[in-house]
Amino acid sequence: MRLIVISVILGSVLFLAGCRNEHGDHDAVSDSYYTCPMHPSVVSNSPGSCPVCNMSLIKVEKNQSNIAGQQGNSIPIDKRRQQLAGIKTDTVKLRILAPTSSILGTVVIDEQQVKTISSRAKGRIDRLFVNTTGVYLRKASPLYSIYSEQLLADEKEYLTLYENFNAAGSQSVLATEMLSAAKNKLLLWGLSEKQILALEKSGASPLITFYSNESGYVSEVSITEGMYVDEGIPLIKITALNHVWVEAQLYANEPAKATNSTSFHIYSENLPDEVYKGTLVYNNPVIEAGRRVQLLRLRVDNAKGKLIPGMMVSVNPQKATQSVLAVPKSAILLEQMKTAWVKTGEDMFEQRMIETGAENKYWIEIVAGLKPGDILVTEGAYLISSEFILKSGAKQRHAH
Repeated sequence: MRLIVISVILGSVLFLAGCRNEHGDHDAVSDSYYTCPMHPSVVSNSPGSCPVCNMSLIKVEKNQSNIAGQQGNSIPIDKRRQQLAGIKTDTVKLRILAPTSSILGTVVIDEQQVKTISSRAKGRIDRLFVNTTGVYLRKASPLYSIYSEQLLADEKEYLTLYENFNAAGSQSVLATEMLSAAKNKLLLWGLSEKQILALEKSGASPLITFYSNESGYVSEVSITEGMYVDEGIPLIKITALNHVWVEAQLYANEPAKATNSTSFHIYSENLPDEVYKGTLVYNNPVIEAGRRVQLLRLRVDNAKGKLIPGMMVSVNPQKATQSVLAVPKSAILLEQMKTAWVKTGEDMFEQRMIETGAENKYWIEIVAGLKPGDILVTEGAYLISSEFILKSGAKQRHAH
């Protein structure tokens, strides 16, 4: 009887130990799992590779969701780590969202902005300050120096009259009128007041330098040093880009896009954050022979000079566009649901679920989840997401 009692006690102890070990093993399994940093929907109980991107799965401890400083769907990242991760932000605001269907256009030079500089006098180009095209010139920049016998003679005549005027005094009406006429002649040749003042102090010079009256890009140079030119010969062309034209081409089945429209919005792939306004100045009512397109010409204010002739742009009637809450598409994480990261403090970031609407190549409309003024992460969102997964786990990440 005593032996039976001892056997029952030993059996009970072994059974309880087995249950405890089984329970402990179960807790060990449930306390951690493996997931992909880039695809948190991939969850496994054992290490391996992600079936989507083939990255190695990373072990995540569930109790890490209670890490100090981390609450809910927020995560702290100090400034140094933000710089290393290349995190960039932008303010959420209303933007004009262009339709995906746009008219193709090309930036061209506005002929009214092209200025031709011609020779003021007959002579020899002794020095040329502008040798190549594409150079930007500011107003009053030197262009060329010329030796002209006629100009030199007029300079000497002015100096003689200037000396006579000083000798006769200001009371001589004749000396005053003759000096004024000689000065006007030099001004008509193209000399400036500053040059005439220098002439009075230093005397006549065999070389006269002419300066630009316009600011812009040199589009043509028709002279070389040592060349003899006649009066009125075109020398240099300067093109300003303060205003440009955009020529948009409508195919035969597209004229309805521009019907009754005089104002247009213009976009460039090189400047995705810039919206330009164009005014219709020419609408060809005839399909161009051999091209099967109808030409629209728009005048565009280009004060910053960012629209360069030859650049391809998209054109839309202004009435076809609207202002909506839109953000760069790079800010949106497309996983099991659409999310974005918002900077809520100096070193704190919060994950938001969002709803989106219309979109084009660069921007996407925000219907819900963000509001104007939010500081949105536009670059580095996936790195923040990966950091959050490692600390809290994929399941906590989507527990909204």
